[in-house]
Amino acid sequence: MDVNDLTTGFGFEIFDSIYNGVVAIDQQGIIKLFNEAAAKIMGVAKEETIGRRVEEVIPNTSLLEILKTGKAENNQKMHLGNCEIISNRGPICKDGKIVGAIGVFQDISDFEALSLELDNVKEINNDLDAIIESVADGIVVGSADGMILRANSAYLQITGIQEKEFVGKNVRELINQGYMNKSVTEMVFRTKSRVNVVDIRSGKELLMTGAPVFNEEKEVTRVVTIVRDISELTELKGKLEQAEDAKNRYLKELEHFRSQNAFKKIITKNNDMQKKLDTAYHVARVDSTVLILGESGVGKELIAQLIHRASHRSEKPFIKINCGAIPANLLESEFFGYEAGSFTGALKEGKKGLFELADGGTLFLDEVGELPLEHQVKVLRAIQEKEILRVGGKKTIKLDIRIIAATNRDLEAMIREKAFREDLYYRLNVVPMTIPPLRQRKEDVIPIALELLARYNTAYGYQKWIHPEVMDCLLNYDWPGNIRELENTIERLVVTSMDDCITKDAMAEIKYIDVHPAPNGLTSLKAFLEKEENRLLEEAYRLMGSTRKAAAVLGISQSSMVKKMKKYGIEIQN
Repeated sequence: MDVNDLTTGFGFEIFDSIYNGVVAIDQQGIIKLFNEAAAKIMGVAKEETIGRRVEEVIPNTSLLEILKTGKAENNQKMHLGNCEIISNRGPICKDGKIVGAIGVFQDISDFEALSLELDNVKEINNDLDAIIESVADGIVVGSADGMILRANSAYLQITGIQEKEFVGKNVRELINQGYMNKSVTEMVFRTKSRVNVVDIRSGKELLMTGAPVFNEEKEVTRVVTIVRDISELTELKGKLEQAEDAKNRYLKELEHFRSQNAFKKIITKNNDMQKKLDTAYHVARVDSTVLILGESGVGKELIAQLIHRASHRSEKPFIKINCGAIPANLLESEFFGYEAGSFTGALKEGKKGLFELADGGTLFLDEVGELPLEHQVKVLRAIQEKEILRVGGKKTIKLDIRIIAATNRDLEAMIREKAFREDLYYRLNVVPMTIPPLRQRKEDVIPIALELLARYNTAYGYQKWIHPEVMDCLLNYDWPGNIRELENTIERLVVTSMDDCITKDAMAEIKYIDVHPAPNGLTSLKAFLEKEENRLLEEAYRLMGSTRKAAAVLGISQSSMVKKMKKYGIEIQN
């Protein structure tokens, strides 16, 4: 067949009608045939190609090589124009001689894109499979007709079901066979919304969450159910509840221990003071109002806290109100609270007052003698009626509170001067307790001083001790500021003393304490120390807990400490 035979007659129309591109050249490389499909792939007019050299139209053509070698090349991928093609090319022979070459090629760009997209889909599916199989929760996918399409290995492990027993079956069939008690898939299809169900399967408590998958027509086509074994969580919840019960029990025991320990924190060897503590512990069992009287600094608040901690209200709030620290114009709103919008600047949600915050617990009215006269009647009503009315409110609020009040003022004198309401006084003065000043219980000065010294040594990392001469000065001082003044003095001595031993030199700047006290009936300092040495040793050992620490506080060696304790018959605990 001659190349010219391809371009004449009916054959030409056949080549123009086929989908593949066809190019034929003669022995000189001149294009004799270039069909419509080839022209479209190359982006040229077919008429412009006939009679031109093939390399002018197709620069990367291999047809010229075919003319030389006479060997056909099949399924060769190459670029033509903007297209990716696959080509078959071979020689045209006549009478055993090569008279030309022909190439047939097809645009596979769409196929390449489709193949790439298919690879991407496969990769996504592989990733999705890996994710579904990697999670610890069971995953089940159901179809619109209730068929189980898929279940991951975690679900099979949780339920103990084999894949062939489950996948490919209808949920109705599985329920009838006893594999499940209820079908989340059916519930989701019925409600078209997320469903949470707890079910028991294979002796395990399972939390199952089913979620619908919608198509473009808003129809449910799939249901994905997440299954989690909550048996351990339920067990942990039970253990947590037991732990909470134990915690509450321990807290009650701790509060009881603290209530007992609270008395130990009030250090005293004074008989009168000990009677006050006994009274405080006794009245703590009831809800009677207590009025604590005494000079400033004697520890009235500590007594109030003691009563609260030893009472049945110990786990409820202890609210302290300093009646002298609140401005008169704010006192009512602070005491009783206010409703929303009751005045300019009020919180939009309103506010609870201190009385309301103490509900169930103890309300401590400190410095009650400073309460303005015009507000005393409202406080009286709140105490008497056990109810309050918020500022701007219309409805009273019932309260369950225990009242403890304290003052350093002479309330009876204030009543005579019309500065304090008599009815409020009698409402407060149900159980009066007068706390003696420190000057009336000199035997407490040294034990309290040692307790404070140990506290500040611990707080500041010191190991300081007080010289006996300084102790003598502390004993001879009257302490008008009571324990508060002693506390401030001990802290000042600890932080300002340059040496571990606090001597009279450290007292030089404390002008109100005489470092050279006049004779006061003591035979000598040595005699006094002999008399008090037993008490000091016993107190230091009790506070520090060991002979070594007690010796360090007292500034003596441990061996001396042990000898002196044996001398006075003080028992050393193992």
